[in-house]
Amino acid sequence: EDNAEILQRLRRQDTSLKNLTISDDADADNYIVGEGDDFGWLGYFIGNSKYLHDLDVYSLGEGQNIEALIDGINRNRLIGSIHIRTDLGDVNFRNLTPFFRNSHRLAQLELNFEVGLECAQSIAFAL
Repeated sequence: EDNAEILQRLRRQDTSLKNLTISDDADADNYIVGEGDDFGWLGYFIGNSKYLHDLDVYSLGEGQNIEALIDGINRNRLIGSIHIRTDLGDVNFRNLTPFFRNSHRLAQLELNFEVGLECAQSIAFAL
């Protein structure tokens, strides 16, 4: 399935789209991030999704407008599981603070990457 189809499914509130993986791995059934891709629409539709439960971020690749993706995640109150397998950067972790503070359904947070001191401080601040 390609990115346009994933965006359409999110826009249509497809009840079967409960899990979303963001990656630069073209072999997987993911939202594939290519060089110069803009996260604006993805962030918008994630923020409005009523059925997305599990978000898995393997890589943001060379994507642009990461702030829009973060804003969308912050607006979503239904994500129950988030897996981050790439360093989002100190600022982006801090910008996720509204999500962690306002999400009452978040039951699982997994961080699976090498965390440096500044990143750890940003994660602690966000939580």
